[in-house]
Amino acid sequence: MSFRQLALCAFLAVALAPRSGAQAIRGRLVHEGSDAPIAGALVVLQDSAGRTVAQAASGDGGRFALRAPTPGSFTLKVLRIGYAPSQSVLHLASGESAERTVVLTGMLVTLPEITVAGTPMCGARARGDSLSSALWTQAGTALSLTIATVQSHSYRFETILDDRDIDRSGAVSTSRHAPEIGISAWPVRSPSPDTLLASGFVANLEDLQEGPTWYGPDPEFLLSESFFAGHCFRTVPPLPDDPHDWVGLSFEPGFQDHRADIRGTLWLDRRTAELRRLDFEYTRLPKWARGTNAGGDMLFAPLPGGGWIVQRWSLRVPVPRVDLGTRKTFLHGYRESGGYVAAVLSMSGELVLRYPF
Repeated sequence: MSFRQLALCAFLAVALAPRSGAQAIRGRLVHEGSDAPIAGALVVLQDSAGRTVAQAASGDGGRFALRAPTPGSFTLKVLRIGYAPSQSVLHLASGESAERTVVLTGMLVTLPEITVAGTPMCGARARGDSLSSALWTQAGTALSLTIATVQSHSYRFETILDDRDIDRSGAVSTSRHAPEIGISAWPVRSPSPDTLLASGFVANLEDLQEGPTWYGPDPEFLLSESFFAGHCFRTVPPLPDDPHDWVGLSFEPGFQDHRADIRGTLWLDRRTAELRRLDFEYTRLPKWARGTNAGGDMLFAPLPGGGWIVQRWSLRVPVPRVDLGTRKTFLHGYRESGGYVAAVLSMSGELVLRYPF
């Protein structure tokens, strides 16, 4: 199975099947030999055609619950960060509610040491590359678990939001600092993959009164067919002088056209296979914005129960100005926005975790 297909089966479908379906599967994930529960794994139910019909993250006690829309044969897949995927087959009769204990052997994944950048590969070549596949399987699992954490509504987050306007000289003209408490969502805006494929990552480029709208990558796009079809991938070694043993999977646009796109790198901890950071920057910008530092980054962090969140993020985009005399467009400055999760709370408001700064 290619790394694109594995990522798709982990995310590209509804998180839960329709409630009208009477078939259900409940169970526990446990370690082989100890019966210790496994929390924070992604459990995926696929039908006989390979389509994902339900998925959920295992919770406390390693428990999970899924619904199937129809009776039939299904594949139950378990994806864990740092481990090889596992799967089993089951049959659900009409109206059946099955119980299943899934014993996982704990086959660890060791990401290889990367000392030189790989050759960019697109299309079928990228999907068939074993090294890229290993990196993407782990990154895709983390992205899917991040969404599952948000959809579970199991936590509230104390979040600090920061925004500032910066002129061309680098002076901060406006700064906004706002704490809030709520259920976390993905921190950057992104329309559907089909919309991004048709219009690009920057909308309203010619509307200089309101200004352009800058979109960032979200999991639906990163795990979509549109992303893989339109980008090329290569493995990259750790950054020079970086104390972390992180290896990267870099991506860049595979086609040259008028649309603004993104290129970037997904960074994974080589020892644990955990997704740690996503860096990205915009490409094919208009003339007035070329040469600017336009892009962002997201840092990922695990939760005690096995979930994952975007713990810190930032976005920097250029702002245009029109000379009223010549009608020419110039760079006016930048807008920076971002924030971080300072604390994780239970839904009842009890402190679960506070991040040090």
